[in-house]
Amino acid sequence: MAGLKVVALISGGKDSLFSILHCTANGHEVIALANLHPPLHADEEPIEDTDSFMYQTIGHSIIPLYEKALGLPLYRQEIVGSAVNQDRHYGRAGMSVDTPDETESLVPLLLKVKEAHPEVNAVSTGAILSDYQRTRVESVAVRLGLTPLSYLWQWPSLPPYTESGLLNDMATVGQDSRIVKVASGGLDDSFLWQNVADQRTIGRLAKAAGRFGMPGDGAVLGEGGEYETLAVNGPPPLWKAKIVVDDSSRLVTPGEAGSFSVKIHSARVESQESSTGSTHDMRIPPLLDDSLESILKVVSGAATMPDEHTGQSSDQNSVVRADQARAAPPANSGMSYLGLTGSGHTAAGQMRTILNALETRLKQTVYTSIVLRDMSEFAEVNKIYGDFFLSPNPPARATLACAGVLPDSCSVMLSATCIPNGHLQARKGLHVQSRSYWAPANIGPYSQAIAVPTDLDSVNADSDLVYIAGQIPLEPASMQLSLGNSSDKMDQFRHQAVLALQHMTRIGKCMKVSWWIAAIAFVVPYAGDPAEKLAHTAFAAWHALYRSESADDTEIDHDVEFDVWDLTQRHGHHGRMPEQSDAATTVKTMIVPPLWIIEVDTLPRNASVEWVGYGTTSEAQQHIEVEHLQYMLLLFRTRIVGSWKA
Repeated sequence: MAGLKVVALISGGKDSLFSILHCTANGHEVIALANLHPPLHADEEPIEDTDSFMYQTIGHSIIPLYEKALGLPLYRQEIVGSAVNQDRHYGRAGMSVDTPDETESLVPLLLKVKEAHPEVNAVSTGAILSDYQRTRVESVAVRLGLTPLSYLWQWPSLPPYTESGLLNDMATVGQDSRIVKVASGGLDDSFLWQNVADQRTIGRLAKAAGRFGMPGDGAVLGEGGEYETLAVNGPPPLWKAKIVVDDSSRLVTPGEAGSFSVKIHSARVESQESSTGSTHDMRIPPLLDDSLESILKVVSGAATMPDEHTGQSSDQNSVVRADQARAAPPANSGMSYLGLTGSGHTAAGQMRTILNALETRLKQTVYTSIVLRDMSEFAEVNKIYGDFFLSPNPPARATLACAGVLPDSCSVMLSATCIPNGHLQARKGLHVQSRSYWAPANIGPYSQAIAVPTDLDSVNADSDLVYIAGQIPLEPASMQLSLGNSSDKMDQFRHQAVLALQHMTRIGKCMKVSWWIAAIAFVVPYAGDPAEKLAHTAFAAWHALYRSESADDTEIDHDVEFDVWDLTQRHGHHGRMPEQSDAATTVKTMIVPPLWIIEVDTLPRNASVEWVGYGTTSEAQQHIEVEHLQYMLLLFRTRIVGSWKA
């Protein structure tokens, strides 16, 4: 795949500079730098630190030196406006042009870069855990036709699963970033001008975070504003020279609420006689977690299963028409519109008809499923679909093609689950549009996940039902379909099944899923390999998340029941969300949640498997019925090639 041409947004901080190294490591070319700076005083002296919600401005007087230090052209723009929209997720709807949001200052800055470099097609950021920062950059980038890159996103949740891991990775390549402001978290002025990647400094930060922070809050990385940094040196070939600030050119100044910062009077660029690090030493997070690598070994050794553990439904009534597809109201008092079809000569035309009819419910929609007759029509259908869902967190969605379950005149069928207007504020979403190492980006009209209260009738609902979008085996960093390292089709399927399952569980962890209610694995058989064989692989991977198989144990417990789902039977068994580091090895008494494996014609990007999951954030919620799930099982009842029920 051709590399992207990247403009790197830099603040001077450690993360924005380290992200550039990962852009180049992934085959992209960084051709320009871009920075937003504070407005000027009347006397033309810039404000030192604006405490912007969005942008780091402390130390901004050093920013012009990066042009020479990195040998890249730098473009700058003044920050206009303030944080008008302070929501966690950014959207422009309803904002007044008379009160500009500071986020929109990115627009003229990036347009200036695009005018000078028409080849630019991507933008890099240093976002790690902040939805606030990431969603704002993504909003502007996507509007301008730029691919957002956030290779540090969710870094602490990747191997080795520690917050300090990122700082250690910076130390390995020799990036020198100095702490220039401390604001909270038990940090005092003794931290100022220390290299944040120095082992002693990392230890002190971790100790302070242990006393004043919460596990996973990003305090060690400064994600809560505990401190800010300024990068002054790094590895070649990115760094052509270093930035030098003499002791006499720095002044420690106290601020409000016990904060301290470094005011820099002057700095210079000097050539490097020798480098302390190299990008050759840079660690790239592995594609699979350790636990998922173990699961891959398990499923690779589990090649067969006795016939009685798989099956094909004998029910031949596979077509469920729209007028037959209405179920009882869901347990959480939401409303579902299931099996919707529309008039029109094309799938796109039918989708427009469906959405026009559903228009008054679109803002209430939290989850959709799309079934196409022919996947080749997906691009046009998706374009129409996207015109109707423009909010920052559109519904989570599953998409597949399966002609056998559609009425003869139907090219596309949509099902939608909605919640009442009065509960929209309780809706939570995750819509990551940036490429990273974490999970596939969703550039388009659907979120990775949407969570809604499990009991909409209760004002004190303390748990959420989480809808996870269908996950296919894309490599997150490149967004290309991943086939693994084997030319064998079954080996490729095993790799895809495990990778897509990892995507689903990582998203679930990010949404605080503690129990899985159920999952569906949609599969597309290879020529010569029956769907039942794929079903066994999917079952083995799902089972390994919860059972005690080790990486060397290739035996499957045949005492379990693995059979076609009886649609008249209801189950209330669920599985606790396993930890990333021990999912395959330490859970010995786990109840494995229901799983259905369904054969379909085609999946997006010609993937061979798509995982669809439904979870809850409370272990106390063990008997939730998901209406959309029950409808999908009814619709595909003759396509079920295997199922698991505890």
